[in-house]
Amino acid sequence: MGAMATTTSSRRGRTPAAPPALPPSNEEMDIDDLAAFPYGLAWNDQIEHYMPPNFPLLPQLTPSRIALCRRSWAQLHAASTPAMKPYDRPGIVLVYEEFFYRLVQRDTTITRVFPTAKKQGEVLISAIQFILSSNADTPQDVAAVASRSRFLGHRHRSFPNVRPHHFAMYTSTCVEVIMFWLGDMASPDIGAAWSNTAGFVLKHLLEPFLYERTDPYECYQNITVSATRKVEETRIHNFSDTASSSTYTKTRPGMKSTSAWKALRNSTAPKHTTKMPRIAVTSLMMNEARKARGATVSSPNNTSSIP
Repeated sequence: MGAMATTTSSRRGRTPAAPPALPPSNEEMDIDDLAAFPYGLAWNDQIEHYMPPNFPLLPQLTPSRIALCRRSWAQLHAASTPAMKPYDRPGIVLVYEEFFYRLVQRDTTITRVFPTAKKQGEVLISAIQFILSSNADTPQDVAAVASRSRFLGHRHRSFPNVRPHHFAMYTSTCVEVIMFWLGDMASPDIGAAWSNTAGFVLKHLLEPFLYERTDPYECYQNITVSATRKVEETRIHNFSDTASSSTYTKTRPGMKSTSAWKALRNSTAPKHTTKMPRIAVTSLMMNEARKARGATVSSPNNTSSIP
């Protein structure tokens, strides 16, 4: 009994043993390695395709170019350029209004990414600050900018409605508006400085964003939307000469005075059918294109909505 008591008391007073030390590693870990980008990157041809066509494919980040960008942006921020002075308004407001006016004109889908004016302004200011915060005094500084841009691109993968072609349009329009408001103070050196500095950030931003998510059917997105529409309508028009008259929507009677897309939704086809014949899809697109061009509607006696 006494022995048990002695044993119990000695256990209670015992301090916990320290865990065994890990064996020494043959490789020392550098804390800077933890900042390296650990995720996958897209192929060079994919990145080059989605770069703006008026930007260098291999943009170079240099201290002199960054300094030019900072000086020119300071002039715009202070509204001290001859092009801005007559308006007597803050420079950032003039840049914001002109930038999004041109951007929405070129692609209305950008409003899905930035649904409010507050969001538009916040993202524009953040993008400019991110570009101007770059440093290129040493090779380590350049590598740090590339790593920061890659992490930012990886974050953009989680943003809804962002498509690959948006980046080129956004960046090129931004540089275009900067040169517009600089007016007579703009120069080829300033244009090259912004194209290379913003292009360097964009190139490394696209590397993780495009990783395993490029769509071959979006390869035309780097050209203007109006040109894309003309190409698509021409393809549909040429197909109409050889397309068969029997289409998917003609199997349902009584579809006059309705669009082809509505007829498709109201079709009596089985619900488990997930694919339409290619000729049916093309015919529907052809019909919508004809209506957009102001084609005449089929006669009331015709029970088909497809001419």
